[in-house]
Amino acid sequence: MRLLQLSPQFPFPLTDGGKISIANMTRALVEQGNEVDVFCLTKQIPESELIIQYQAYTGADIHCIQHDTGNSLRSIMLSLFDGTNPLYVRKHRSKLFEEAILLHLRQNQIDGVLCDHSAMAEYGVQVSRSFDIPVIMRMHNIEHVIWQRYAERFHALDPRRLYIGSQASKLKQKEMEYASSMSYCAMITSHDVGILQSMRSNINAIHIPVGVDTKTFYPMGQDKPNQNRLIHATTYDWIHNVEAVDWFIQKVLPSINESYGAELHLLGKHMPERYQDNSTAGLIGHGFVEDMNEMLNTACMYIAPLFVGAGIRIKILEAMAAGLPVIASSISAEGIQASREDGLIICDEADQFIAEISALIMNTEEAKRLGGNARSFILENHSWEKSAQQMIALFKTDV
Repeated sequence: MRLLQLSPQFPFPLTDGGKISIANMTRALVEQGNEVDVFCLTKQIPESELIIQYQAYTGADIHCIQHDTGNSLRSIMLSLFDGTNPLYVRKHRSKLFEEAILLHLRQNQIDGVLCDHSAMAEYGVQVSRSFDIPVIMRMHNIEHVIWQRYAERFHALDPRRLYIGSQASKLKQKEMEYASSMSYCAMITSHDVGILQSMRSNINAIHIPVGVDTKTFYPMGQDKPNQNRLIHATTYDWIHNVEAVDWFIQKVLPSINESYGAELHLLGKHMPERYQDNSTAGLIGHGFVEDMNEMLNTACMYIAPLFVGAGIRIKILEAMAAGLPVIASSISAEGIQASREDGLIICDEADQFIAEISALIMNTEEAKRLGGNARSFILENHSWEKSAQQMIALFKTDV
């Protein structure tokens, strides 16, 4: 099959969960013998060397359309007075992108269109109106749920709650319209399948899990050199990630550092300077690292606090693939169908995090056992090859 894949960002290098999920699905589809043309929005056209690296990694051609999807003051103000189009939808609209997609479809024999995120769904709806081909929306999360959860963190009369809540309501309506117009909605968690189907009965929602590259993330066969070392990786340009890390540093780290000399090692791009200035006992900020697996293999466990979000945390899956037990908040672990015995421990309060971290620091054999179980869980449940096969089956079903 020849497929057209639409992405709201240039999905390379693989520095965050969204890019990892988009690029690896592309790669898996190509490895299954399909041809994939990728169209993406990007604030700046990537350098040719980066495009070459992406093409070598995925085996796909990519067409980059320059468009800034940032939240400008103008776009925020316009969204205040637009009764139907929320900020999230407005900022991903590009006439140039739309024209490029339609031209490509007219000039080539395309068998199906894959829209990554609801941000690309509007283009998918336009395609379905003009071409008799299946269109699948791959929802990495249900975006309006994130906005709803964020709004609920503010006081009832806080203007931010009123604005964000209004945006969530408009986005919910849009996502329901998009989902109803698609041949299928491919959800990366079964949890999100249930949410979507509970809203409208005419939505064809299917669970297609994300995979993990288990040849890149794996236990390196060495004893963990520091049983007091915790690790966390994220991108720090999303406010909810930073808020969660700040919470952990303030509420959890002081206790475990004082009791056990525990260290929290932070990885990821766009890291705030305060995480790297050595001003907090037990906090070590590394920033972006080339070999994530090597760093994971220096730790005894992975921690994942998050209190606003939806979808699935791919970084958790990668840590489990590397043989680490994970201690995560319920929202951070949402969508991962693993149990405590599978190496995924759920905590939502600071004292729970402290107790569970302390228990694993004190019992190294249990930490290793749970880490081994975590690896086994990933091997059994998160294969890119299987996910790509499921996706192709959906396209063929609708052809």
